[in-house]
Amino acid sequence: MFNQLKTLIGIAVVGFVVYVLFFDTDGEQTADLGQVLDRTEFALSSYDAYLAENGVTNVTDQNIDEFTGYLTQVLNTDPRFYETTLGLAIQSDAKFLGFADGNANGTQEEGEGDVFTVEIDEANQRLIATDMSGNESGLRFSGAGFLAGAFIGAMLSRQRGAGISAASFNNRNPTPRSSYRAPASARSGGLRAGK
Repeated sequence: MFNQLKTLIGIAVVGFVVYVLFFDTDGEQTADLGQVLDRTEFALSSYDAYLAENGVTNVTDQNIDEFTGYLTQVLNTDPRFYETTLGLAIQSDAKFLGFADGNANGTQEEGEGDVFTVEIDEANQRLIATDMSGNESGLRFSGAGFLAGAFIGAMLSRQRGAGISAASFNNRNPTPRSSYRAPASARSGGLRAGK
């Protein structure tokens, strides 16, 4: 009997270790990449229109921080698609990193895991969202005019400054937004809910 109990405990420990190593992504819920893309596209279009209306042609770091805050608000707008408040950080290569901001202070701290990234793919005119499991979805821009905005131009300049060329995304094959279905661990709801 004691040996059987030891065997069961050993199996449970091994199972837990395998789960943590291969399946648990910092214990965070899986993101609904479709909602991430929809909301990012909406925020980019709205912010570029805001800059154009105000005659802003030279985007500063302050504008980029302002947009990051705006996108964070859009990502957390009801109906929510993620259980925890999402935080957002802009990386030096113009990639947005979404994280689970448990205390909603806007700063990623220990224990607040990464959830997704969003990148702008200039050559293929699309946004690419990737979750921490490596799932990707892409949303094509509706036209070249989207790339002409001051904010998008500043983000693309930041990409180039980090050594990322327009062709860097050519080998990426994300699931098109029109075919993307959120994984079971992601809650649905949002700007295109039911689509």
